[in-house]
Amino acid sequence: MLLESIILKNFRQYYQEQKIDFSTSSSRNVTVIHGENGAGKTALLNAFSWCLYGKMDLPNSNNIINEHAIEQLSENEETECSVTLKFWDNDKKYTLVRKIKAVKQNNEIIYYEPEVKLSYKIDGQYEEIENPSVEINRILPENLRTYFFFDGERIDNLSKEESSEDIKNAIKNIMGLEILERSIHHTESARKRFLNELKKFGDPKTVDLIERIQQLEEEREYLEQEKQVNLKNLKAIDHQIKEIELTLKKIEGAKQLQEQRDRKNEELIQIREQINKVRKDLQEYMSKYGHLAFAYSAVKKSEEILFDQTKSSINIITGITKGFIDELLEKKRCICGAHLLEGSGSYENIKNIRESIAPQSLDNAISNFKGDLKIVKHMRKSLFDKLRDLKSQELVLLQKEKRLIEEIEEIGFQLTKKDSEEIVGLETKRQQLLQQKSNIDREIGKLEGEIDRVIKEIREKELERSKLDIMAAKAQLTQKRIDVCQELIHIMKEIYSVREKNVRHKLQDRISSIFSQFLRKEYKVRLLDSYELQVVNQNNNIVALSQGERQITSLSFIGAIVDIAREQHKKENSNAFEEGGIFPIVMDSPFGALDSDHRERIAKGIYKLADQVIVIVSTSQWRGEVESQMAHVIGKEYILKYNDPRKNKERPYEYTEIVEVK
Repeated sequence: MLLESIILKNFRQYYQEQKIDFSTSSSRNVTVIHGENGAGKTALLNAFSWCLYGKMDLPNSNNIINEHAIEQLSENEETECSVTLKFWDNDKKYTLVRKIKAVKQNNEIIYYEPEVKLSYKIDGQYEEIENPSVEINRILPENLRTYFFFDGERIDNLSKEESSEDIKNAIKNIMGLEILERSIHHTESARKRFLNELKKFGDPKTVDLIERIQQLEEEREYLEQEKQVNLKNLKAIDHQIKEIELTLKKIEGAKQLQEQRDRKNEELIQIREQINKVRKDLQEYMSKYGHLAFAYSAVKKSEEILFDQTKSSINIITGITKGFIDELLEKKRCICGAHLLEGSGSYENIKNIRESIAPQSLDNAISNFKGDLKIVKHMRKSLFDKLRDLKSQELVLLQKEKRLIEEIEEIGFQLTKKDSEEIVGLETKRQQLLQQKSNIDREIGKLEGEIDRVIKEIREKELERSKLDIMAAKAQLTQKRIDVCQELIHIMKEIYSVREKNVRHKLQDRISSIFSQFLRKEYKVRLLDSYELQVVNQNNNIVALSQGERQITSLSFIGAIVDIAREQHKKENSNAFEEGGIFPIVMDSPFGALDSDHRERIAKGIYKLADQVIVIVSTSQWRGEVESQMAHVIGKEYILKYNDPRKNKERPYEYTEIVEVK
């Protein structure tokens, strides 16, 4: 999607018709729009959202039509507000118009329902699209609008924990994961439909099994929903606890204790990470070498056979080759010089000796096996030594964990004994929330156990059902359809798991690369499995970010997904899951919370992340390092010229005019 132009007619403070032509140049891909506070920068940003989706994030959002245009109406006279957006997508030129009319009747303003019209040009003719919202969401899904048309003063929200679900949805949409999710969902619906159909053809036992499977699946869905509700509650409680702790840090008398508790909590997180690592090492080591623990009997028996021939029934001659015996038999002369006559006892004895001779490699094999036995014994001893070492490490870490928990609890106890009612109230509330969190944790564990039980029973019933004879041809066909659906669901889930992992790794690399260019400090950004963006310092500790640093983190994420989507779109051999797309970045006040150095860093790199960048910015944010870094990539430039009614006697009403800088 590349934006060509936008026309605003009586939209908010934009009186009459105002137009902006955006730069579509590949070398000068930036359009700059200057506007001071109150000139209509945020209204312009919202014009995109209103035109595309009918949504606005503005105060008094129902008042869309320009106030002066309304005031000028006579009785029964109409006026209209509209936003027209022209853009390109996949070699099609689209024109989208959203408008709303109002009429003055009995000194009241009555608004009509908004109208939307979307058309595209083909062979010189405009073809109108009957369902514009479906086509718009195909080109740029509504739930992604805040990523590409965003307010720089609020963009920092992306780096907050509660935004992880928004980040996850954005990744799914742009990286093709949502297609797989929908496919799994639709295939699952088809499987359930076929299962219902099978009940018509099956015998009573088959019907009973199918009904039981359906009951179990409903139970599993209910348990999964309950689990999700509890997880959301858990997040909400965590957020409340953090808010309380931030408040305590601001209160004299609690500040030092809360800071001390924060440090101990960070230490506790690190200790628990180390415990998990040790336990993982234990599991991996046992998986790889655990069999050696049961090798004692085999090693002992092997040693008896090799080193105590009296206990062995094996009679193998070593040191003489079969070739040597063959030569004796051919010459018919024994090693002692005696003649060997065919059929004689001596001749047959030599032949028997030949059959008992070990192959040439056996000597070496026996020698090697003796050496291998020593290695196995050594490795077995090393296994127990390693296990003792890891268990010892785990015990030490568990003791540290116990000590830290006790110290954190002691800090909480000290806070509840303070003279301040505010401190005591906050800490009491915090402890109540911790208890609620513990209860929810237990409930989630219980639900997970129930889900595992239900899944196990479903598998058992499915296996039992598959063994029943299905005689009817229609039933057999339906059963095949069910089997195919189940196989498809299994395969798609595996593909989804692999793709999600690959996408997260690719996104992690790209975010890290952009983040390191934008941020002055040597921090690292991590995209967790929960899709939360987390920033850590050189010691791998989570850091508290300033507003500007949060803004940079969020900007790095948006830049990364736009850049990867563009890369996938331009790839020659891309599949349906890697379709990607060309997306613009439209930014309102992206430099407001940044210092001079960070402004320069972002200005230097942001235009490289998308084929089209539109910057709506105040003069103070633009002048200096931002202008010097972006001047050479500006293709179009405009000024939002605000008319102040207090100063202009000829036009005593508020409006904004868009003026192009030539």
